Amino acid sequence: MSGETMPRSHAMPDAAPAESGRAGERRQAILQAVRANGAASVAELAARFDVTYQTIRRDLRTLETQGLLQKAFGGAFASPGVAHHTHDERHIVQVAVKRQLVAALEEFLVQGATIFVGLGTTFDSLHEVLARHPGVLIATPNLEVAHSCALKTDATVYVYGGYVRNKDSSVLTLADDSRQRFKFDVAVIGASAIDRQGTVQEFDPMEVDLVRSILPHARQVILVAHDEKFDRHAPHVVTQLADIDVLITNGDPTPRFDDPAVLGKTRVIALA
Repeated sequence: MSGETMPRSHAMPDAAPAESGRAGERRQAILQAVRANGAASVAELAARFDVTYQTIRRDLRTLETQGLLQKAFGGAFASPGVAHHTHDERHIVQVAVKRQLVAALEEFLVQGATIFVGLGTTFDSLHEVLARHPGVLIATPNLEVAHSCALKTDATVYVYGGYVRNKDSSVLTLADDSRQRFKFDVAVIGASAIDRQGTVQEFDPMEVDLVRSILPHARQVILVAHDEKFDRHAPHVVTQLADIDVLITNGDPTPRFDDPAVLGKTRVIALA
C-alpha cells in the first residue's frame, strides 16, 4: 500500500507546475493570436491548442481579468487601450510608401484649413508637407503628429485629452464637448483593416468612438491606407468606403473588393 501511495504523492506536486506552465504558455499564445487578428473564437482556439472549449473559456476569463483582452460571445477581442502593434513596430513598416501617401495630402492643406488627423504611424511625416502650408489648424489624438507639427511647423495644434495607449503614441480620448469644438474642412483618417465589402475597421473601440464622432463634423473625409491594409479584418467598424470622399493608396484598389461599386462615390488617388 505504502509503495503505491508514495509515488502518487510525489507526482502530484510535479504535475501542477507543469500544467500551470502549459496554461501560461497557451494564454500567452492566445493573447498574441487575438492581438494579431483583432479577435478569435473559442472554437478556433480550442482546435489550435487541442483543448476543450471550457479550457479556452477559462483562459479567456483569466486574460480578461488581467485587462489584456475582452471576452465576447463565443470568443474574445483585443482589449481597448492595448496597442495591436507597438508604435515602434508599426513605425518601420512601409516607411517610404507612407511618406508618399502623406505627400498626396498636399492639395488639401490649404491656408487656414481646419484639419482632423487620426491615429496611426502613416501620418508621422505629415509635418514635412505641412511646413509648406502656413495657417493650418490641426486637431488630433496622435501624439507623434502633435509633437512634430508643433515643433516643426507654424500650425496651431489641438490635442484631444484622455489616456495614452500603452507602448504607442495614441491618445484614447474621453467623450466630452471637445469633440464638437471644430467644424473640419478635412478629416484625415487611417485604418487597421479594409475588408472586401469596403468596411473600414479598427482594433480599438475607444479609437473608433472618437473617429466616428468626428466624421459628421467634416466637410470632406480622406482615408489614407497603404495596400497591406486591404483584405484584412478587425473587429470594430469605423465607416464604409461609400462614405469616404477620397481614398489615397498605392496601387489599384479595385481588385481588393468583391464589388468594385463600393468605390463608386469615392475619388481614388492611387500612387504607382
